[in-house]
Amino acid sequence: MFTKEDYMAAVVEHEKPQHLPSAMSGLVVMTGGALETFENGPFGGGPDGFGVIWEASQSAGGQAVPAPGHVVLEDITAWEDVVKFPDLDAYDWDGQAKLQLAGADRNRQVIEYGAWNAQFLRVTHLMGFMDGLCAFAEEPEACRGLIDAITDYKIRLAERVAHYFKPDFFTSYDDVATQQSLFLSPQTYRDLIKPSHKRLNDAVKAYGMLPIMHTCGHCEPLIPDFIDEGAVAWSSAQPVNDIAGILQKYGKQIAVIGGYDSNGPAGREDAPDTVIEAEVKRCIEAYSPYGSYVFMGFRVMSGTEPDLFFKGLLPINQAFDKLTQDT
Repeated sequence: MFTKEDYMAAVVEHEKPQHLPSAMSGLVVMTGGALETFENGPFGGGPDGFGVIWEASQSAGGQAVPAPGHVVLEDITAWEDVVKFPDLDAYDWDGQAKLQLAGADRNRQVIEYGAWNAQFLRVTHLMGFMDGLCAFAEEPEACRGLIDAITDYKIRLAERVAHYFKPDFFTSYDDVATQQSLFLSPQTYRDLIKPSHKRLNDAVKAYGMLPIMHTCGHCEPLIPDFIDEGAVAWSSAQPVNDIAGILQKYGKQIAVIGGYDSNGPAGREDAPDTVIEAEVKRCIEAYSPYGSYVFMGFRVMSGTEPDLFFKGLLPINQAFDKLTQDT
């Protein structure tokens, strides 16, 4: 059975652990994330701290997504007059830390804080996705100014997270890719997004946490950039990327968390246990030999019940435990 030492060996030391760890298990205590109502709005929908309206998504297990047709920022050049940042001091940090960490054993478990909607995503949430993408191309300097302000805000957030939650890892969620390609050209990413990611990661490290970069999709061209930014791991890696090749080439510099094909047959909510087990086995056999790898998988569930996501995890975790019980 894997331990915290196995997880830290893979993610921090970038070595092959004695036992392959899984991120979606009782070993990892996930805090923040969907519970950050000032970032995502309340579960089921509503406004976040920026004024963006969110609504429950049937295709994401009830997880809130930005409501279409509601735009906070129409003109990126007017962001200084329009964008209002959440009052982080109004959040019950002490109460939330005690609630979310209740029962956690820091000696045995890994504590991770998920900071959703980082720089790229926040711009697109404020403007609407397509207008946000256009702004990156048409008004790069205005985008840079807003991104710098978002980064300042995220650094203030990280300071509070470090003080109250004291997590091992601080994960920035900034999905910059589709299953086929990046939303932005690599050069635009490097010009506008990469400096802000690095500045935030530097602050995260200064506050005593380790930064993880989360992005789904085909972002393989940016792996060297994630390393330059100071991320110790890349999370939610999907097999549209050459994960084995990335581990072989970059495994001594960055860990890979993920591997499970959530967009394939094993990611369906009606996937048979045999299909799920076969996909878990594929991940173990394809990626664990390289070290610096942590298994993670989830399924896309429909509905709005709060516990649907975790119901979807159960057969994946059972398959992982079955296949690794003797290793």
